[in-house]
Amino acid sequence: MLAACGGSSKPAPATTPPPAAPAPTPTTTEAPPAEAAPQNDAVAQAKLAEQYDLGKKIYVEKKCASCHGDHGEGNPKNPAVIGANAFPEQPPAGAKLRTTPFHTAADVLAFVKAKMPIKQPGTLTDDEAAAVTSWMLSESKVAIDHKLTAANAASVKLR
Repeated sequence: MLAACGGSSKPAPATTPPPAAPAPTPTTTEAPPAEAAPQNDAVAQAKLAEQYDLGKKIYVEKKCASCHGDHGEGNPKNPAVIGANAFPEQPPAGAKLRTTPFHTAADVLAFVKAKMPIKQPGTLTDDEAAAVTSWMLSESKVAIDHKLTAANAASVKLR
């Protein structure tokens, strides 16, 4: 009876257990929590709205309306900066200031930064130029879904 329970045999020599297998590396990246994307979108939209409001304010303060009209509609001497006719791809015939095409928001932003306001060209800060450009383009139905900067303006296509 003792033999059946192992009482008469020697105990097995002690062995070290094998090392634990490393945890498997996941093959897919986990998605962020569901609320992260909407929160980031909300932050981006809030920053864009803030920039839009600043652009509108700058348009008034820098007296852009004196050349381009209260609503950016332009006139026979000065181009529209808001609306379907604003920012044509090629400079209008006889344009005195604009000599380059406008393909993206970066093109418009560079022009605004360098040439506006007409009586004090180059005096807008980077933030002011981006804000007024963002406002004019948004009012002209150009799809902008994030705060406009010199670094990301080339990603915003005008057409």
